[in-house]
Amino acid sequence: MTDLEHVLDLLPTYCFYFVSMPNAWHGAVDYDDHAIYLNENDNDYVQLMTALHEYGHADDIHADYSNKKRYKTLLAEKQANMTATRLMSELFTQM
Repeated sequence: MTDLEHVLDLLPTYCFYFVSMPNAWHGAVDYDDHAIYLNENDNDYVQLMTALHEYGHADDIHADYSNKKRYKTLLAEKQANMTATRLMSELFTQM
């Protein structure tokens, strides 16, 4: 089992889909459908970090975070990055 498959198994509340996205996008979360989309063109490590990052967004208040200049977007992105880093540490330092 790859590291990415391990993470996907540990996060069962969301379905993960691999789709082709523009190069600038690594992933997205659909709160209503409990779906997380990952860019199939990214390498395994980027997909792994994106899965954890988007899962960090899953606990956010549902909002449009597409405007990267809004303060609330910046806070949400920071929180998701911190969640991804924490989960990466928790999941892979124990192995």
